[in-house]
Amino acid sequence: MRATHAHFVITNAQVLTVDTQFRRAQAIAVRGERIAAVGSNRAVARWIGPGTRVLNAHGRTVMPGLIDSHTHAYRASVSELDGPQPVFDSIAQALAHIRSQTARTPPGTWIVLQRVYPTRLAEGRLPTKAELDTAAPAHPVLWNAGPVCMVNSKALELAGIKPTTPDPTPGEIVKDPRTGEPTGLLHDAAHLLPVRSGPRQPTAAHHRAALKHLYHLYNQHGITSIGERRGDPEVIELCRDLAARGELTVRVNLTRIMQPVPHTLEEAIHRLDTFTNAPSGQLPFGPTGVGDDWVRIGPFKLWLDGGMLIGTAFMREPWGVGDTYQITDPDYRGILNVPTNLLNDLMLAAAQRGWQLTAHCAGEAATDVLLDAYEHIHKHLDIRTRRFHITHGNFTSPENLARCRQLGVAVDLQPAWLYKDGASLLRTLGERRMKWFLPCRTWWRCGIKLAGGSDHMIGLDSFQSTNPWNPWLGMWIALTRQTERGGVLNPDERLSREQAIRLYTLNGAWLTFEDARKGSLEPGKLADLILVDRDILNCPVDDVRSTKVLLTMVGGKIVWETR
Repeated sequence: MRATHAHFVITNAQVLTVDTQFRRAQAIAVRGERIAAVGSNRAVARWIGPGTRVLNAHGRTVMPGLIDSHTHAYRASVSELDGPQPVFDSIAQALAHIRSQTARTPPGTWIVLQRVYPTRLAEGRLPTKAELDTAAPAHPVLWNAGPVCMVNSKALELAGIKPTTPDPTPGEIVKDPRTGEPTGLLHDAAHLLPVRSGPRQPTAAHHRAALKHLYHLYNQHGITSIGERRGDPEVIELCRDLAARGELTVRVNLTRIMQPVPHTLEEAIHRLDTFTNAPSGQLPFGPTGVGDDWVRIGPFKLWLDGGMLIGTAFMREPWGVGDTYQITDPDYRGILNVPTNLLNDLMLAAAQRGWQLTAHCAGEAATDVLLDAYEHIHKHLDIRTRRFHITHGNFTSPENLARCRQLGVAVDLQPAWLYKDGASLLRTLGERRMKWFLPCRTWWRCGIKLAGGSDHMIGLDSFQSTNPWNPWLGMWIALTRQTERGGVLNPDERLSREQAIRLYTLNGAWLTFEDARKGSLEPGKLADLILVDRDILNCPVDDVRSTKVLLTMVGGKIVWETR
């Protein structure tokens, strides 16, 4: 094969370039790891030589490889080491599972339910301690909903948690305001529980095999790049080793997270400076941009507030008393994890050290605080081209939109939460407040960059995982704003087909400063592309979520293909 020939050519396709004009073409040629040509069948024909593989697409769609900008793949990959995680649709179903566990395990054995959120249950609330006691009177039960969890009386007994037990720092043992008795609800306090059972601890070999397997599952759904949103040193080292051995099939951008943040600025900055430390002879673990096209260090991140699914997001108005999250304080607005003075100075120190910045912000008040910090930094250095962003940004406001536009701040968002949790949140917060829940079209109209992700945490199935990671489902949600339990939430905030595609392609590349190298199909860019079985731009909208990927290519190498 001469140097002017491509090794792979697709003809008779609908090629969606996703370039600035969203141009379409008929054919694409790949040479080495890059795109050689995009154009008509006739124009691309000159790239075909004796050794070129030519694939006739028969009119099917070729588009850039998909980018999931927010995953926790390292942990999710080993979450089913002991078997599939049960999926619960109701408290009744979960209590039946607990009873079945008591029948097959000795009294005193811990029963743990992982990441069961009240917004995804038919009853629309957390269970009570009494309900857990009835299901498991002699077994300690931990109902894990992330930073918030529910436990039964046996678990409280084994943990030694009594009315006089002080709250941990940070954290809260929620107590009945009338009796002072622990209700079983713990905020950031699960570490007090002496859990003696749970999933097997994965070995390094487990992690390696499981991560490769999950990446291959991602490939099968068209994902070619991810944002690994907790890039601890062991994750960075494993991804770099997989890349060095030619075993990596997705490109990985790794967020460095500081959680919890130390109480003093001096200690926090000391920890920040250790973030770049790596074993001798290896690339450092920061700042942003260190690495290559396969494994790259991304932003520095803080966990600023609580969670939308557990009623701890930091809101401008009180959440409201109710049993969804067992809130009894009418003034409760959620939690803020980092004092503002510490936040501002720590974020400035990180920016001065070359870090792109982001923070977990679920509530609009948390976004207020983060944007205050970004404006503080902007007084010292221009941040408008640094692509600082908000992680999640579930709730916003007109004021926040204007500030984001002025500062060049982007949003890393998860459409699946609208589908899974929108109906429950609507019941809890009401229409007025929910008008500002993931207002995608408004963001877009304001010129704010949005990148789509899943926040995939637990499980392997693309639809049934905790936070489903199927990108076609994510696009369909952005297109329809349909909720899982019926109803459409703010239909005027629907994205167009082209916008939904950009959400999972070029915008994700932009978020990691890689839009000149990937995210669209243009000559000279990395050959990360997919062939799918339908016309994404014109098929019935409900067909989008069942899109099948026929071929996935990363860097000119086919990593998935149907036979």
